[in-house]
Amino acid sequence: MGVQDTSTKDYLSDADVFADAVNYYLYSGETVVKPTSLKPLDSNLLLHVFGHGDKEETYKERDKAVERYHDVVRQWTVMSDGTCAYVIFGIEAQTNIHYGMPIRSMLNDALQYAAQAEELRILHRSAGEKESSAEFLSGMHRTDRLAPVITICIHFGSEPWDGALSLRELLNLPDDRLLPFIQDYRVLLIEPSRMQDEDFEKFSTSLGDVLRFMKAAPDKRKLRELLNGSETFQRLDRKAARVIRDCANVKINTETTQEVVNVCKGWEDAIEDARKEEREAAQEREKKLCKGWEDAIEDARKEEREAAQEREKKLCKGWEDAIEDAREEERQEEREAAQKREESSIISNSIEIYREMLLPETDIRRRVMKKYSLSEQEIDSYMMSQSA
Repeated sequence: MGVQDTSTKDYLSDADVFADAVNYYLYSGETVVKPTSLKPLDSNLLLHVFGHGDKEETYKERDKAVERYHDVVRQWTVMSDGTCAYVIFGIEAQTNIHYGMPIRSMLNDALQYAAQAEELRILHRSAGEKESSAEFLSGMHRTDRLAPVITICIHFGSEPWDGALSLRELLNLPDDRLLPFIQDYRVLLIEPSRMQDEDFEKFSTSLGDVLRFMKAAPDKRKLRELLNGSETFQRLDRKAARVIRDCANVKINTETTQEVVNVCKGWEDAIEDARKEEREAAQEREKKLCKGWEDAIEDARKEEREAAQEREKKLCKGWEDAIEDAREEERQEEREAAQKREESSIISNSIEIYREMLLPETDIRRRVMKKYSLSEQEIDSYMMSQSA
């Protein structure tokens, strides 16, 4: 089981989150299914296709079994007409698109129904009830009823689901007249990429926030807008943060003893790496710089620190695109500063050379102004600096 499967299954195992997903899809967010009315069921289904595993079966028949795993399964107990009724809910978490999802959902539900029928057969046989030949053959009595099984698929990926959502979509029909006779099976899909803003408000747990994050994840600008100043993502529960970390492939520190995680501050490693690169680049530049420009270097460092502080305030820490933009601005500023220093050095050297040639100051002034297109104020500054 991969880290994505582990984190999503652990997250959906929470009764509040499980009930929230069911209520969203089946009841438009109304709190009908309560977490306290949900009972965990074994997600492993192992059933024999041929017979029930009785002693008279051959080894070959007993060996033909089907095994399937629901991600999370819960039994909902609800009062109906003064008696208890049951519904079995299953949730499948998909981080990648499953192009055979209708078959997978159908098989999971069919095995759940088969498991219920097997339980009834065992119950009748263990009670020693008198059975008709039809009841003995099927293992069920005429009055037996099964609990409904409903499977919901949650797509934790950011890309739109482009797979089939019904069994009929997977069929290659040679004759459309066959269609009315072919049973269909639909996938009940929760897909963040096609959800509207008002849909996320129908959730009562962090599941809505996780799905909202997954929808915005491919667009860095929208994601920065979502996270910027968000109190929700500053205090997201740890299990939800792990799902975001694993499914969106982002660097979030969830290894903490606290129950909440600040997703907006989850990018500290990336930012620290960027700072380290900046420091190393600055050290390399210092080695190459002329030692006579200490004041200019110090000013540049101060500007770098102030610019970095300003950028850090605006960054929702850790977004690589924003970091790369900041780096590019810094590199451009460095290139411009280096070019300016180089030009200044050339002009100063020209003045010094002319003076060594014992040219008059007025002549030097005129020549330098013309050669480098300087203003009166600029030439005065250079002449005075060289005189000093």
